[in-house]
Amino acid sequence: MGVLGIFGNIINIIVFYKQGYEDSVNITLTALAVSDIGALVTVLLASVFINPWFLRSDVPILQTDLFSMVAFFPHNYFIRVCGLVTAFASCERCLCVLVPLKVKQIVTKRFSVIVNVFIFIIMLLDLFPVYYVVYLDWRFVPELNKTMIASLYRQNPYDIFGISYFVTDVFVPFFTFFTIILSNTIIAIKLKSRSEWLNSVSHQNMNKEKFVSNKEKKVVLMLTVVSVIFIVCLIPQSAILSAVSQVPGLGNGGIYFNLALLCYSISYLMEAVCSSVNIIVYYKMSSKYRETVRGMGLCKSRHNSS
Repeated sequence: MGVLGIFGNIINIIVFYKQGYEDSVNITLTALAVSDIGALVTVLLASVFINPWFLRSDVPILQTDLFSMVAFFPHNYFIRVCGLVTAFASCERCLCVLVPLKVKQIVTKRFSVIVNVFIFIIMLLDLFPVYYVVYLDWRFVPELNKTMIASLYRQNPYDIFGISYFVTDVFVPFFTFFTIILSNTIIAIKLKSRSEWLNSVSHQNMNKEKFVSNKEKKVVLMLTVVSVIFIVCLIPQSAILSAVSQVPGLGNGGIYFNLALLCYSISYLMEAVCSSVNIIVYYKMSSKYRETVRGMGLCKSRHNSS
């Protein structure tokens, strides 16, 4: 699933590039595809490090520690970016519905690029406390009676991780959920009120306005489906990370870490689904996306026949 999702998001990036970036939503969806690729690559790495074959190997590495440093923390970074980019896309559509005549002046191409780049950069602060405190080096592991590459700490990790976990694993996910839900609720209320207004105007104006309204509704519906998929698939991860922030024993090396790994195996599957299915949503719900994909195939077939 992870491999297919990576190829699917590469196709998404190519399609949005061919469509051009005059429409700011294409910039945001490209940023979402990039963050989805990062999330899926780190899921693949996690699958390798916690594979039973790798765990039974004689490699002098404490696999769970390597898993945390190379896969777990980077994966959380990309998932947080996915959430904030999705929230920004929801806010964009909300503005399109609230102030359709002014949205082009507010959400410009430059503004969209700046916001998405800012999201990628600001969320790097999520990784700084971890990689400042924790590092990999040779350490004697008493329970295995071996010297292996494992995690070491520059200071007591809980002094920093307590604040870090609260901000990045509790506040950011629930802030993202709140923003997505609020934006889509406002959109639904506004579209409903607009439909009621359309029914009260003349037949000629109604037909014209309905066309515009239906076009907006298609884009809004597509992004709403993406938002719902994100929330549903990310609930398990948000739940376990919230628990880790409150129960230190669920963290790496804690007495409940095996239980946490079981929960992570479920949440990683859901996150892989979330990062992989957008191509299906775009193809099913966007006629412009379908035309671009079919055009790419048509050009390829003509080239081969010639």
